[in-house]
Amino acid sequence: METRSVRFRSVPHWIVFLLAACGSSPAPSPVLPDVPPPPGRCADYRDGHRNVYYGDLHVHTRMSLDAYFFSGVNGPREAHRFARGEAVGLPAIGSDDPFTAGREARIDRPLDFVAITDHAEFIGGPAAVCDPTAGTQQLCDTLLGQRARADVVGIAAGETSTLNQLIVSIGDVLPSDYLLWGEIKRINDQEYEPCEYTSLHGYEYTPNELSQMVHRNVVFRGAADSVPATVFSAGALTAALLPENGNDDWALFDHLQSACIDRPDCDVLTIAHNSNASDGRYFLGREANAGDFSVVGDLSGVPLGRKIPQTDIYYPMTEADARLRNNVEKSFEMMQHKGQSECAAGLEGRYLAADEELDPACGFEVWKSVCSGRPEDPPSCAEYCSGDPAVDPNFCGHKTYNTNGVDLCVTQGPDGSSRPAHGGGDTDNCSHPLDYYRNAMAEGMAIARTLGVNPYKLNVVGASDTHNGTPGAVAERGFKGHFGVIDDDPDEQLGLWLCDGGNEDPADPQRCSNRRFEEFSRAFNPGGITGVWAAENTRTEIWDAIERGESFATSGPRLRVRSVASWSPLPSDVCEQLAAGRETIGGGVAMGADLPPPPDTDAKPHFAVWAVQDPEGHALQAIDLVKGYLDATGAPRVRTVDAVAATRRPVERPSQDCTVADDGHPDSLCARWTDEEFDAAHDAYWYARVREVPSCRWSAWMCKVEHPVDCGLLDPANGLFPKDSGLRGYEGCCAPIAGEPGSFHGKASFHTIEERAWTSPIWYEADD
Repeated sequence: METRSVRFRSVPHWIVFLLAACGSSPAPSPVLPDVPPPPGRCADYRDGHRNVYYGDLHVHTRMSLDAYFFSGVNGPREAHRFARGEAVGLPAIGSDDPFTAGREARIDRPLDFVAITDHAEFIGGPAAVCDPTAGTQQLCDTLLGQRARADVVGIAAGETSTLNQLIVSIGDVLPSDYLLWGEIKRINDQEYEPCEYTSLHGYEYTPNELSQMVHRNVVFRGAADSVPATVFSAGALTAALLPENGNDDWALFDHLQSACIDRPDCDVLTIAHNSNASDGRYFLGREANAGDFSVVGDLSGVPLGRKIPQTDIYYPMTEADARLRNNVEKSFEMMQHKGQSECAAGLEGRYLAADEELDPACGFEVWKSVCSGRPEDPPSCAEYCSGDPAVDPNFCGHKTYNTNGVDLCVTQGPDGSSRPAHGGGDTDNCSHPLDYYRNAMAEGMAIARTLGVNPYKLNVVGASDTHNGTPGAVAERGFKGHFGVIDDDPDEQLGLWLCDGGNEDPADPQRCSNRRFEEFSRAFNPGGITGVWAAENTRTEIWDAIERGESFATSGPRLRVRSVASWSPLPSDVCEQLAAGRETIGGGVAMGADLPPPPDTDAKPHFAVWAVQDPEGHALQAIDLVKGYLDATGAPRVRTVDAVAATRRPVERPSQDCTVADDGHPDSLCARWTDEEFDAAHDAYWYARVREVPSCRWSAWMCKVEHPVDCGLLDPANGLFPKDSGLRGYEGCCAPIAGEPGSFHGKASFHTIEERAWTSPIWYEADD
């Protein structure tokens, strides 16, 4: 878990591993020949080698409807310039004006590539229609902006009002997307500088039926003239009137097949993102009564597959459906502003192997938590949450029920039909084990046993999901938020008292109906980035690396990590070759690739994983390995091995002033590992997770260093800091605030994290 995962489980009997370049060993520094690149290649091109590049594949600017009204300052050009190191503006703290810059933001180090992914729904419409020179900005702000800013919790949770649905639907039938999408593409092409900076064309497809986020980023390979003339929107005219037609996965896949893939000059992929908020919708499980599918655990649901348009009738996924999704959807956003989607405390489900222990690292940046301190919490929550905010991870304090604090889904289905265990209405949020990557990837292998193709075979990227037009702004210290005027003030970021009545006074409990402490935004984090191993920094090379899976996600730091697997023992200098970016190593396959058929039934796969810390970050703690596989019965299972390579010194939390205990811990780690219990008759995947030593979360930086908070100064009458204390607005540093008027009190939190990176898996598909 993010605050206490300094203990390691013993390595299970099913693993044999060797450690190489472990502990305090320095990173390998191979000597490379000084050979000039061939003509037409970038200066850092080396034949037979890969270089590492970092980027952000999920970026919103003022061309997105929500971002426009939250923080409508930066457009696509400003976003690209920010990624390259230039300063941009943000709305001023304390201002309700989202259109005027009052602060400056600058990234600590430039990025190598960025995809601008504004929402396809009414793309660019508000920025074009709400023109201050035409006198329409105030009208737009009155109709939409004020409403959006007043309901940020609902919007961030995926809810969409009927009015917004109608406006988006009407906007989608206007020709604006031709012109404004064309303008975005034009800017992207102008900002592209081969070998120095890559701008990728993209947009976000954003269906939100009954708060189920089933969003995808669509990323194209080529220049503007090879990209479709329009975006594909989820905001059809029927969406507001016939909401049962929402969340239509295959509508997008079918469109991209005809609009791009079938064309000789167009290449596209989609990135599944933020599945942790899909309420069991993103990766549907096998259904008990559909003949070819079997239920997972005690869950029930509807047939996995497509819906007949304008009806509630579903038919099972066909092989053609699975093959289409497999062909288009290539990657998965493991980390973003709304948390990680690898695994979550309390959502182990039936996927853990029978003798497997809980994975403490699943307590890292959980955005929607089933562990909220209620009697209905799964029993495993007690392994993560002690009830003490001074040591518990941030998610243990999620008290905004039905948004951050949710129930376990006991039914699973599309178009809002997922239902929680203890909720009472159609809008109740819930979380499901298949909302998380490693379970969903194992489930996909089980589906493939029936359909012959895995619809959920995805590699890994990371991103910010910034709505400020600030790609890569992922540092914990000095985090400025990602939603403009929505999360710029300390009380908006950390938590504040609210009343139901707009004219009521939260400072006076006697004149505040349904008074509650709202801490929704404290669940957000700065987000992550993508690392790729590519021959050079060009559109084709960066896109190809993402498509083939030579990519990794990080929670923000610029760690480097690579993995390789082979049926025969890897060379003794495999760590040096991984560090050098060698394209092929000992006949093995790189992360993202498939192992070929084994040479014989007794063959075991050999792996090597190398990682090095961010040169401006913190030391490494451990490399973990995660394996998903089908067991002897064909059921999907997951195992985790902590610390196959690890520091040799005790790991400590940072001090109260956020000084990190780096001393004596390695800047690099490398593990060689053999899966001795591999069964060639069953599908499997393996990926690596690299963890840094603990450091301060952004909320700890705010509460302990930037504004040291004394929770003893809380006024017991109203749970607020006195105005003359200089701490008003920092009450969230003491949440949860307990008691009644006259006895309000809180205890200081100290949220620490283990920043990390995840590799794309190496896959194995057994012969039928």
